Amino acid sequence: MKKFLSAFLLMASVAAVFHQCKPLDLTADYKDISISYGFLNIKEDIHYFKVYKGYLTDGNAYQAAGEWDNIYYPVDSIEVRLEEYRNGHLVRSAVLDTTTLVNKEPGDFHNPKQLLYYSDWQLDVENVYRLVVRRNSSGEEVYAETLVVGNFSIRRPQYSWNMNLDQAYRMQFYAAENAAMYDIYLTFYYIEVDNSTGAVEHKQLTRRLNGDYIRATTGSEITYSGFTPSSFFSNIVQGIETANNVTRYIDAIDGKPYVCMRLTVWAGDKNYLTYREVSTPNSSIVQNNLEYTNFVSKDESAYGVVGSRNYAYSDLSFETTSHVEDTLVLSPRTRRLNFDFYRNSPEFINASGK
Repeated sequence: MKKFLSAFLLMASVAAVFHQCKPLDLTADYKDISISYGFLNIKEDIHYFKVYKGYLTDGNAYQAAGEWDNIYYPVDSIEVRLEEYRNGHLVRSAVLDTTTLVNKEPGDFHNPKQLLYYSDWQLDVENVYRLVVRRNSSGEEVYAETLVVGNFSIRRPQYSWNMNLDQAYRMQFYAAENAAMYDIYLTFYYIEVDNSTGAVEHKQLTRRLNGDYIRATTGSEITYSGFTPSSFFSNIVQGIETANNVTRYIDAIDGKPYVCMRLTVWAGDKNYLTYREVSTPNSSIVQNNLEYTNFVSKDESAYGVVGSRNYAYSDLSFETTSHVEDTLVLSPRTRRLNFDFYRNSPEFINASGK
């Protein structure tokens, strides 16, 4: 989950930089604009923040964004602080150090030139956290603040998981403190074995189960029943490509046999919800270019979002409903995917010593 959150943070940050690279009046005076992003998670040990600066270019804005000096402040030209408040009183404050070493999965954002400010604070849901960026040359400070989404948990479903079930799947989870919205994701873990080389590759297929955001309510529990297990079975058919040279098996999450699906609920605070709502294109013919920021600054000299997210998950098993695996292997709908029984997989054979 840490890798997922880091990737999300970086994607949001880079998207924001490109979004700010809209046509500018090149004859205008330069204006120092800060662009900062960070989403706190109480489960994380390290909290990362991206701090950029706006820039002018008469060339390709996307190419210019790849130049370190164009988008990052010199580290001695700004001070980035994290402050913690309780009941309006400052509890603690720390100047953040920088790093380019983040445990991210290889890809577009696994780049040693990604500069991050970080904190190792333990967070408290009762307190308010403020990110402050101070421009040393002028002494001006811009800031954004957020509460922290608390921990929560998913209740066990009232009946066993069955991917052929057309009945609405009723799930419940306890409300998270300071949460304004929720998203639900289901991930199916499987492995592919190359029939020629025997190479094993672990893969996964994730789908968001809810349509619109699930809004927070005043109660202590959230109930959602807007999808059926059979619809996710259809997603497996649509999301996994036919490959004649591989044999597929369900995977084992954390080495637990037949546990191959994870139900994850992500909770976001009001800042995250507003950011998502404003940045998502509307359905009208005219697309207004809306911007949302919770940074406080003079003359609109700072953009970005500081908010909070958290997650809870529950693992689902095929073991109590073995006919589901039978269907995955034998059904005419999925036969072209070349699934075989887990008991024949290298994972199961190695674990059982057979």
